Amino acid sequence: MPCWRDDMGGICGVQPIRLMALGHPLLDIQANVCETFLSKYGVEANGATLKGPKQEGLYEELLQENHKLTFIPGGAAQNTVKMIQWIHQDSKKIQCTYIGCIGADTTGEILIKSMRETGVKSLYEATDKLGTGVCFVLINGPNRSLITSLGAAAALSTNFLRQKRTWEMGYLVVSSMDIVRLILDHASSNGKVLCLNLASPYVARSYTEALDTVIPHADFIFGSVDEAKAYAEARKLDDRSAAGAAKYLISLPRANDICCPRLVVLTQGPGPIYTMSSRDKVLRTFPVTPLPPEDIVDTNGAGDAFAAGFLASYLIEEDLEKAIDGGKKAAKYIIKRSGFSLGSRTEYT
Repeated sequence: MPCWRDDMGGICGVQPIRLMALGHPLLDIQANVCETFLSKYGVEANGATLKGPKQEGLYEELLQENHKLTFIPGGAAQNTVKMIQWIHQDSKKIQCTYIGCIGADTTGEILIKSMRETGVKSLYEATDKLGTGVCFVLINGPNRSLITSLGAAAALSTNFLRQKRTWEMGYLVVSSMDIVRLILDHASSNGKVLCLNLASPYVARSYTEALDTVIPHADFIFGSVDEAKAYAEARKLDDRSAAGAAKYLISLPRANDICCPRLVVLTQGPGPIYTMSSRDKVLRTFPVTPLPPEDIVDTNGAGDAFAAGFLASYLIEEDLEKAIDGGKKAAKYIIKRSGFSLGSRTEYT
């Protein structure tokens, strides 16, 4: 596939494939809590919300009550690159770098230490104006409630991105829409392969124009069937099915002269996976074997894991079927664990 050039190393050279991701770096803080705790802070079972006035004092109580807290680096892009690096612990194949903004605080130090242990090279801009972004994962039996405080995660500056060391990477995974134009200009002018995640039905529906700015530059587009349909509805397409959305996405003109095909990959939980390439515009279907209910621990992050497993395979072998299998394997591994946690590499068979 001509996207990957000799001068970037990796597939054709001796240097590692270099993948860079930008996103909202979060520290996931997991704790087991009772229903009374959830009720006190206005948290719904299996709900997901941004931290508001009702949740003031939540973290302090978790600390005071001596809950057993587990700290795990989180955020979609950060999840994906740390798993790619974990899969390829031999960094001679792939070297991942992550860029984001954190607070100059203890939480940020925990995040730095945790990411260092994954082998990912983290370039964090630190600010003393906001605290490090966190996501509280409150576990009550089979239920998991998420409360996110973005804090510094949403404060990455363009000045930091313009530093030379930031751009010395081969592949870009974009998730910060506020600085996307700077990244797109760099990717196009330097012939870098760019991956886009549709993020959520809400983003696909509410930020359609922003996505339309990115898509002409994208080589890989990942998303769920629900996200693709939401985008199709927002675009008022005649065919708002997954196939219709995929066909529209691959048909949008390119913003640069890279001639490699654009690939759309759509997942739907235990349902089949769809792909479509601009090379032949054929919708391909890949079956998924659902996990037994007793094996399902936590489905949060399954999409991040799929993207990790897919790219970890495809960037090395350029084989679609193997990449799909790699994505399914990674997603199933994460679903069987609490949070986006990675155990011993020997368990990943």
